[in-house]
Amino acid sequence: MRVIVSLILGAFILFLSAYQQEKSSLRETLYVDTAVAVYGPYEIIKLPIKKGVKIANPIQLALGPGQMLYAANQTGEIYTLRDTDNDGLEDMASLYCSVRDYGLRSPGGFAYRGDTVYIGTAQQIRAFVDTNKDGKADRSWVFFDQIPHSEHPYEWTSGLSFGPDGWLYCALTTDSWNAAPSPDPNGYRGAILKISPDGKKVVRVATGVRSVYGMSFNEYGELFFIDNEGGGNPTEELNKLSINGFYGHNRVKYGRDSIVKPVFNLESEVAPSGIVFNKVTNDFGGTGGNLFIAYYGPGERWARGAVSRVKMLRLPNGNYDFKEYPIADVPKLSALSFGKDGSLYLAQHGKADYWYNAVYKNEGSFYKLKYNPSVATEGKVREKPTKTFSKNAIEAGKQLFAERACLGCHQVDGVTELLGPNLKDVAKRMTREEIIEEIMKPSERIKPSMMALRVIKKNGQVVIGRVVNADEKHLSLMLIGNHTVKIPQEEIKNTENVQKSLMYEGLLNGMSATEREALLDYMVSLSR
Repeated sequence: MRVIVSLILGAFILFLSAYQQEKSSLRETLYVDTAVAVYGPYEIIKLPIKKGVKIANPIQLALGPGQMLYAANQTGEIYTLRDTDNDGLEDMASLYCSVRDYGLRSPGGFAYRGDTVYIGTAQQIRAFVDTNKDGKADRSWVFFDQIPHSEHPYEWTSGLSFGPDGWLYCALTTDSWNAAPSPDPNGYRGAILKISPDGKKVVRVATGVRSVYGMSFNEYGELFFIDNEGGGNPTEELNKLSINGFYGHNRVKYGRDSIVKPVFNLESEVAPSGIVFNKVTNDFGGTGGNLFIAYYGPGERWARGAVSRVKMLRLPNGNYDFKEYPIADVPKLSALSFGKDGSLYLAQHGKADYWYNAVYKNEGSFYKLKYNPSVATEGKVREKPTKTFSKNAIEAGKQLFAERACLGCHQVDGVTELLGPNLKDVAKRMTREEIIEEIMKPSERIKPSMMALRVIKKNGQVVIGRVVNADEKHLSLMLIGNHTVKIPQEEIKNTENVQKSLMYEGLLNGMSATEREALLDYMVSLSR
């Protein structure tokens, strides 16, 4: 009798398990986002999170204590993503803490050790613990606050990662676009730091970084980090940490000439916003050990963004061979993380204002990218422009580029940054339609580092230009004509950001359709 009961019980358990799997699979099918282009044996599921904390432009996502997924809103809430009905899809955001309760903003960094969560904000790195295990932090303390802080919205503390040495590594975004940066005698802002486990010691391990929104250690204990194009960075960069290395941004501040070059130039999209290494033990379609990268995409182009993977082959000399593969085109990604089941989770920031603030309702979401070998993907690849250009068209466009004064503000060598951005490889960042729109409507979308600043001096003089460098004593502006002026801070009455491009309106006025196409042909040819 016992044997029969045992057999019946075992059969029932198998049936229940199969039923739950079938139920989960059917539910996942309901939420597969077919509007997202996926390149590979994956399906992408938009998580049905409708309970708990209101999602408001999420800027962080990471695996934390208890193998829970932790996320952060731009508005300051830190929360866990929970699957309340055990169907394999997270459907609730449960509040863990809010950094606003401590007067903090921009929780752009996350790391954990044991039960302790570390949140990097604009002002400090703060530690939180849930001591009574009710899902909410009930103990908190300042872990590190030696951060040069101003109210500039782009000053972040990001890329938090614990190293094999037990120290916490982080990056402070540059202050090069800040007209009134805080005193920074140790050169921390625009640098990578490592902080001792007790938070009492700090070492600056690299300088000359711009916007490092993601860092991750690989299986060999080597730290890799991304950095954004602009301000001396000619490409979207993947870098490997070289102790005391200078990475090229803000030479004036650091007075360094020898530059550690990127180990790889990222090309799947623009504005990398997060990275994570897949564990060697997690197959995920044969990608164990690969690096996965989230991209925000350009500015306020709300349909742009992507996730890619980089296959890295370590050579005997310690160098690497790299190859990047697009995985999916998901707009406005801000972070990514592998979950406890081995799937890849994505945080979508969604629409926001120029400063990434949450000003639109119900913006942002989360995705689960699940490996599914049954998905038919053979031959599904990203379309690439196939138009060929005649030599005559390119030459005509090059002549127009000079005649219309484009050369006055833009270089095309991939190195020099004048008043406007370098246009080498511009077609890898924008489509032909987007390029023409940027020319026709230069003030519609302005890259943060290219924003104009109006300086009103105490003597009444007004100067308008782009911030090149600023410190406690001087503000350097590049003016139209690529002339740089150095203004003593003591002579400045106030400064105002100008929500208008320094590029002239109407540069294409009077051009024929043929001439416009020739100009575009030349600009696109710069990316071949």
